[in-house]
This record gives sequence, C-alpha cells and structure tokens, in this order.
Amino acid sequence: MKFSQETVGLPVVHLDSGRELGKVREWLVDEFGQVVLALVVEGGGWLPQKRIIPYHEIYSIGPDAIMVTHVGEYASGDPPALNGQATCRVIGMRLLAAHGEELGIVEDFLFEEASGRITGWRLTSGLIDDLLYGRIVLEEPLQLTMGEDALIVNGIELKE
Repeated sequence: MKFSQETVGLPVVHLDSGRELGKVREWLVDEFGQVVLALVVEGGGWLPQKRIIPYHEIYSIGPDAIMVTHVGEYASGDPPALNGQATCRVIGMRLLAAHGEELGIVEDFLFEEASGRITGWRLTSGLIDDLLYGRIVLEEPLQLTMGEDALIVNGIELKE
C-alpha cells in the first residue's frame, strides 16, 4: 500500500519506449472516494502539457518511477475527465461528518497498488493541532459524498 503524496513528483516512464512522459502531478478518484481512477502527469519543457493516464495502464509503482503501458491522453477540464467519466480531487478538501462535525482536511489517502482501491485517509487539523495531537489516520474505506466545497461522510465520529 502507498500514500498518494509519496509519489507526487516521481517520473512517469512509458514501459515500451523508455520515454519519460513527465512527473506525477496528482491522483484522481471516483465520485464515491472508493478507487483511484487516474494519474495526472505534467510534462516538462516550454509548454508543459498534462496527460491523464487511467489507473489500469499503470504497470508498476516503484520507489523511483512509475511505469505505464500507454502514454494516456491530453488532460482537459478541471479536474480532467477520464474517457467522459467524471473524476474528483480530494487532497486539500474539508472532510465533514454528516452530523456537521469537521473531521479535518484531507492531506493524503492510502491505496492498494494492485487494484487502486482506497483503504485509508490521512487528515490534518492544522500545524499546531498536528504537532500537539498528531495527524488523524482513518484506516478504513469511507462512503463519501463529493461536494463542491467539502467531502461528507456518514456514520463516523472522531471527537468525544
């Protein structure tokens, strides 16, 4: 298993040609926060282009590079759609319980490399709280409602 932010900045290399497509910019998830759908790669050069690569085209995620079987397609939209399917960003979003309690800000998520299934969430409550109490890690899949300004989760309470 891997935290998504461990891979940001890693080079993405096409397996057959050895061509570096760019560096990992972000991971996009499905509308329920259950699986990773795609990887967004930003190329270098004078006019950097973003590519979106479906998760199933990732051959391996190594410590120094991510190897892919296809080069993906140019990303369009914000966040970019994947073959017409909506994708979602979760990093930096507020996570709220359905009863109105703010649980924290999504700092990272943990996923299974083989399947892309999201298995945990790392939250931050701000620098001071993180230093005093530590970061919250929810080691379970969550049933999320993806909102424009926040993620809503049912059936969870962290504070007493």
